[in-house]
Formats: sequence, C-alpha cells, structure tokens
Amino acid sequence: MNIRPILLLFICVFYYEAYSQNLDYSYLSIPEGLTKKANAIVRLDETEINLSSLSKMEVTRHRIVTILNKNGRGAENAFVNYDPGIEIRKIEARVYDQLGKEIRKIKKNDFKDVSAAQDFSLYEDNRVKYVSYTPTSYPYTIEISYTISTKNTAFIRGWHPVDEYLVSTEKSKYKFIHNNKVKYRIKEKNFEGYDIIKKNETNYISYELSNLPSVTREDLSPAYHKTEPSLIVGLDKFHLEGVDGQASDWKSMGKWQYDKLLTNRDDLSPETIDKVSSMLAGIDDPIEKAKRIYQYVQENTRYISVQLGIGGWMPIHAKEVDKVKYGDCKGLTNYTKALLKSQGIESYYSVVYAGDGYGKKNMEPGFASMQGNHVILNIPNGEEDIWLECTSQVLPFGFLGNFTDDRDVLVIKPEGGEIKRTKSYINEENKMFTKASYSLSETGEIQGKVTIETKGIQYNNHYRIKSLSDQKQDEYYKRYWGSINGLEVNNIQLTNNKKAILFKEEIDVAAKQYGEIINDRILLQVNAFDVNTNIPRRYRNRKQAFEIMRGFLDEDEFTITLPDAFSPELLVTPIKIENDFGTYEVEMEMKSAKELLYKRKLFIKKGTYAKEDYNKYRNFRRQIAKNDKLKLVLIKQKT
Repeated sequence: MNIRPILLLFICVFYYEAYSQNLDYSYLSIPEGLTKKANAIVRLDETEINLSSLSKMEVTRHRIVTILNKNGRGAENAFVNYDPGIEIRKIEARVYDQLGKEIRKIKKNDFKDVSAAQDFSLYEDNRVKYVSYTPTSYPYTIEISYTISTKNTAFIRGWHPVDEYLVSTEKSKYKFIHNNKVKYRIKEKNFEGYDIIKKNETNYISYELSNLPSVTREDLSPAYHKTEPSLIVGLDKFHLEGVDGQASDWKSMGKWQYDKLLTNRDDLSPETIDKVSSMLAGIDDPIEKAKRIYQYVQENTRYISVQLGIGGWMPIHAKEVDKVKYGDCKGLTNYTKALLKSQGIESYYSVVYAGDGYGKKNMEPGFASMQGNHVILNIPNGEEDIWLECTSQVLPFGFLGNFTDDRDVLVIKPEGGEIKRTKSYINEENKMFTKASYSLSETGEIQGKVTIETKGIQYNNHYRIKSLSDQKQDEYYKRYWGSINGLEVNNIQLTNNKKAILFKEEIDVAAKQYGEIINDRILLQVNAFDVNTNIPRRYRNRKQAFEIMRGFLDEDEFTITLPDAFSPELLVTPIKIENDFGTYEVEMEMKSAKELLYKRKLFIKKGTYAKEDYNKYRNFRRQIAKNDKLKLVLIKQKT
C-alpha cells in the first residue's frame, strides 16, 4: 500500500478545511465591541494606489465585510466602476458563512455587468461590475479584491475609513505610492479624536485605523461627511482622457476647465440666433430676456444623460443640443449659456455637488481638484446672482430648490475659477401661510375651505402636487391632514405662480364627527389644518451636535363659525414661546358672538447647535406639539 498519495490527500483536505474555517472570516473572531449596535462590520478595507506617472495609475482594493442583518447589506460595496479609460486587471469575490467557510466564489465572468446609469441615459459607457448575492441566512461575510489601471489621474481615490452609521470598522488601510517627481496635495479632515497611524515616506504616504465601533445616527445629526475622518488627495498636474491638466488652486482649476472643456463649444447657427432675436424683439431688460430664453429651453429640450469618454466632464456642443433637443446637465447648461451669449447676456457654467439632506455638500474649500456631480448656470446680477437649473422643465426662473441651494460651487470664467455660494433658502424665506374658514355643526361636523400659500423650500415641497392625477391629489390631502378622520376633499384648485415663485392651494373640505360630543359640550381642536407633532427622539446621552438645515416659518389664520347654541367655556390665554431655536405663538379671540379667530405662528431657525442643547430643543418641540392639539370646550347655552 502506497501511503504517500493518502498522506497527500489528507494534507490537501486538512489545508482546505483550515483555509475555509479561517477565523479571519468567521463572525466569531470579531471583537465583541464591534458587533454591538452594528448592522455590519468592515473587517478589512484596504486601498493601494500606485501613481507611476501623470498618465499611469494602478489602484488595488481589498474589502471584507461581515453583514449581520438585512439592514447591513448596503455596506457590502462589492462592486467596481469602469469605463473605456479604466482597465480591470483582475477581480474576484468570495462569500463565507458565519463560521468563515467559503460558500461561493465569484470569478470575473460571474460578476453582473450593467450600465452605471441605464435608466436615464441615452449614451453611456460608464459601467459597473458587481456581486449579486442573495443571502439565505445571517451573518455572512463577503470579500472582493480587484486591481484597475488607468491613464486618468485627475481623480485620486481618497480615504474614508468610516463607512456609515451602524457600521463598525475593524481595520482600514490606505497607501498612496507616488513618483517623487509628482507634486501632490493632501487634506486631512476630522482626524481629531481618532487613533490614526500615519506614515509619510520618500515615495509614499499611508494611513491606518483599527477597531472603530459603529455610531448610531441620532435625529438631526449633521451630515456624515461633515464629521467623519477622511483624506483628500489631488495632483497639481494630471491627465484626463488624453488631455493634460495643471491646477493648484480653484482659479487655475477653473481656467483649465474653461480652456480645455468649454472653449468653442457654445457656438450656434445663424438661423437659431435669428430665431431667438426675433423671439425677444421688443424686450430691453436683459433679465426679462434671460427669463424668456430659460422658458424656451424648458419648452424645447429634455434632459437625458450622456456620458462618453471626457463627455463625463465636457458638454455636448451647443449646436448639437439645438439640433437634437436633448442633453445632460452639462449640455443643457452650456446650451442655455450659448443662447444667452447670442443676446449679449453674460453667464457662467458652474460645477456643484447636487443633493438634498445629507447630500448637501460644498466644493472643498481651499482644495482644488475635479469635484462635483452636477452643473448649473450662474448669471451675475449685482449683489445677488441668478442661478438656473437647466435640466428642469418645471422650475421657475432663478429658483434652485433644495437640490443645489445654499452651498459653495465652482463658477468657471474665462480668466479662471471662482468659488461662489448659491442662493440660500433659510428661515422666513421658507414660508407657508395657511388660511381656513370653516363652520362647526352641533353634531361635530366641520365644513369649509382651506387656502395654502408656500414660498422657498416649502414651495419646492408643494408645487409638484399640481402634476398629480385627481385621484393622487385626493390621496395626498387625506394623508396631509391624516389626523382628521373621515375627511372629504373636494374642488381642489392649484395655482403655480412661477413669476412670484408662489404655490397656491385652495381646497374644500368636510369631516363628520370632528368635534367630540360629550353631553352638552363639544371638544374642538381649533387647529385643524396645520398641526405639527414632530418631536425629535429622546436620548439619555446624546453624542452628536444637531443641525437645523434651513429653518422655516408657518403662519396660520383660521376663522371658525360656531354652532348657534354653543359658546366657548374659556378662551386659551395667548401663548408665546421664544428661544434660540425659534418662536411659537398662538392666540384666539371672538370676532363676534359666533365667530372665533385662531392665529398661530411657528418659526424654526436654521443653525448648528451643541449636543448639550438638544433636550432644550426637544422640549420646545414637545410644547409646540402639545399646544397644536389644544382643545377648546364649547358649552351648550340653556334657552
């Protein structure tokens, strides 16, 4: 009997079992402190960037993530973006069960391969390879490793060792290897309080962070990118799709983009120029001309993504947009700019980070690089510039909404770039005025009319109602006034005044048994149509500062006709609460024997506040919620 093959088989089996049960991949090997209040744990996130020249870069990534539950699946990040300028040298993924046993291996050809913007793009060569895995149980671990090479060095991947809320980090490593002749810049953000190991050697820099427990998101927490540690890397000289670039500040960055990406792309045919000039005949005011041109673009073009090669940053020629009547944000902005230029109106192509809520982000101050994800148009207008969202067919002239408002953007001019701040919609500018007139019957039924007028971001939140079907509008208002049981909505009249940027809603309403009948009394919640019961969550030991992003003002005036036989037992004493966060006011008065007037004002102020003040703000909102639901006692008069 030959024992050597048997021994070899035993060794191979033992090696496989040892490898597949490797504790590096086992859920059991994770430090206990990292699993507490976590949906996922990043076991390892390693990035190595090798920049050998201005037009040659290789990026290697290795990521291992243990997913504890379905809410942690977003932390997988088992994908790689690529396009014709990026070559995937190698890519592989593996999936392990909770004990670290390999249950699936995904080779390059097994990855799903889709367009990066397949739902809204006409031309698209940006693609994504990703792992498609549906777990049968939790926890499980997913690992991906890949290497890509590219000639494009305008974008240097940075370091973000903290993924997101409720995701722990066991180890995150970053290494940037560079040619000594390459001049690079770095910016370290929010490193304070983190035990980061940093090395800065002759030809590389590296960072490492270990054993960082998850953070629970608290109500009103600032956007994660404002507080998480991160590293940004940029080059003074770089390469982008065959075009060399040089920029060390925002002025030179804007100059390069103007010269290389925008110059000679805003010409129009003589026929189009004549058509526009004829359309504007008799209009002398340049702003009025700009309004009419913006309307022309909205009525004659549509948005569609176009991402081909350097087209990811270079706009389609204005003549082409004029011909085909569509374009992406770059093409439509450049086209609008060209139409304005044909009439002697100055405007500037501007790069912005678009996004609401946590997506609200500035161009990085003092650190010039290829940034942003959207383009808008800037029209100088004295002290207050005009900003245009050229992809929208419905937004009023000069109105940005919450997608691009109140943030620093790069305005690109022939002489260079300039950082400017877009229009800010804050505090009283975000106003809603609700006026109602309704009658109350002896049986508790109410019937009347409500008018709502909104401006600023509140306009942005309401104007889309007009585009809904009749059925959807009915459903919307029944949700909006969801606290009114049995609400009937009739005769909805909606007016979108784009010139004034004001949206007006007029609705006839009725509801049976709104007033609560108790013997010879009726309990009436006077504030029927603007009740704010939003109370932030309670925390025993708040960890983070809190932010009110924009602020708003709600004003209400309700006139209530009381039933003939009833009158108030006692009117509510005027209420006024004023503090650092805003103001709340309520007052009632009898205008006649049967007519009650209710007035309310709620002002919430924009600001970032210390965590120590959170309970004060929460108590303020509790008082608002309580007083908004105050009920008036109506007594039946004896005859």
